[in-house]
Amino acid sequence: APPASTHGVSSIPLAPAPDAPVWDVSNFSLVDGHLILVGKDEEASCRNRNRTGSSISDSTNLYPAGGRRDPDEKSTRGAGRSAESETSSTSQFTNVKGLLWKRLRERKGRGVPKVETPAVTVPNGERVPSRSGSRESLLPPPSVAELDLTGDNVIIRPVHGSIVGEKFCFQVITGEGSRSFGCTSLAERDRWIENLRRTVQPNKDNCERLELALSLWVYEARDLPPRRRLRCHLHLDGTLFARTTAKVAGPDGELFWGELFQLAALPPARALTLTLCRDDHPGQPVASITVPLAELAAARQPLERWYPLSGPGGGERMPSVRVRGRYREVRVLPIVRYKELAEFITFHYRELCAHLEPTIAVRHKEELAGALVRVLQSTGKAKSFLIDLGVAELDRFDDREALIFRENTLATKAIDE
Repeated sequence: APPASTHGVSSIPLAPAPDAPVWDVSNFSLVDGHLILVGKDEEASCRNRNRTGSSISDSTNLYPAGGRRDPDEKSTRGAGRSAESETSSTSQFTNVKGLLWKRLRERKGRGVPKVETPAVTVPNGERVPSRSGSRESLLPPPSVAELDLTGDNVIIRPVHGSIVGEKFCFQVITGEGSRSFGCTSLAERDRWIENLRRTVQPNKDNCERLELALSLWVYEARDLPPRRRLRCHLHLDGTLFARTTAKVAGPDGELFWGELFQLAALPPARALTLTLCRDDHPGQPVASITVPLAELAAARQPLERWYPLSGPGGGERMPSVRVRGRYREVRVLPIVRYKELAEFITFHYRELCAHLEPTIAVRHKEELAGALVRVLQSTGKAKSFLIDLGVAELDRFDDREALIFRENTLATKAIDE
């Protein structure tokens, strides 16, 4: 059966708290469906990430032997971050893997009752396996060091940097709670998310699913309390997903943010709530407005308008905020259903672009060019596609060289993409 629309009853797992610890993902390894802390002890992997942000020095990157794979290799095992010496071998990886599971079996065999451990717990002097595979190394308690991804209802999704104070983070939600991980780049984060999702759902490409995304520009607000330092919080069905930077409203009550929020891989939701909060008292909202997501999804183009905010107190003029947003529900079919389309685009993109170029609007050209680049990148023809469009652009303008690559054509939009 096709996925149901998201406008029904929703259940959103909790987003990470602003003060939640962010774990350095380079210290974890994916082993047989389990995300295991192997590179450092817990205190170092968590505290180091909070101190240095996304810029982790090379001297602190410790990987398990064999934990790193080439970026182009589509394997769920070892989505490592930086280059590792070639001394790592399959036998070394097997040794470390064996030590991990031996320690876990021994700990389970002792029959010690499980104690709930808070998110930030310092192990009592325990160490993790070193590169040499020392058998004297010990793991932190399983409740801290091991994350089981083989259970039901496991969710992996990106986390906006305004929530946890890190640029490239993702969240793993299981039945026992959630944990946030930080990466050094967007590509690394996307690679980890894809690998973990395929671990949770190996048959992902053969299943029909619904992908939800929200693009929201938060431009400005007016009639605010003057000289107050304010943020705009974005909630989906009551759960905080992002927030703007804190800025001071002017003496006339006007405040400009101009921030774009791209929220992908969203859970089903019905309403977006924009809340103005004081930076020093975030729990006391100044004003808020709730916008049905169905309203943003119905418009083919991003919807922009001023929204009046309602809140306690109330003066002669209520505050209002100007935003521009679009909510998209993309129904993704099993990959085999796209085979004929991918073949047609791969071998006939010249004719397709030639027929569509003069008939579609500029905003549609941008969307079409982006889709063609992504499809042809997956089939290995993106380079040829860009070259052919560039040559066609040269031929079309001929002696009007000043206009080459300066108009809103499929070629320029594809190059931008």
